[in-house]
Amino acid sequence: MFKEVFANMTGVEIWPIIAMFIFMGLFFAILVWVVRLDKKFVNKMKRLPLDSEPLNNGGDRNG
Repeated sequence: MFKEVFANMTGVEIWPIIAMFIFMGLFFAILVWVVRLDKKFVNKMKRLPLDSEPLNNGGDRNG
């Protein structure tokens, strides 16, 4: 069924190319963002699970 629908459509071959360019653009934008991240922030986030101090001034999250 889908073969017949897509076979009768014109200009459908451009959509996979557009999708690839959108994907590659987002991929490279995120790659540039990650490379440009502040190294102090990355180290802080990396150590966060190992810190013994809670984030909310000693209060318990569960009440």
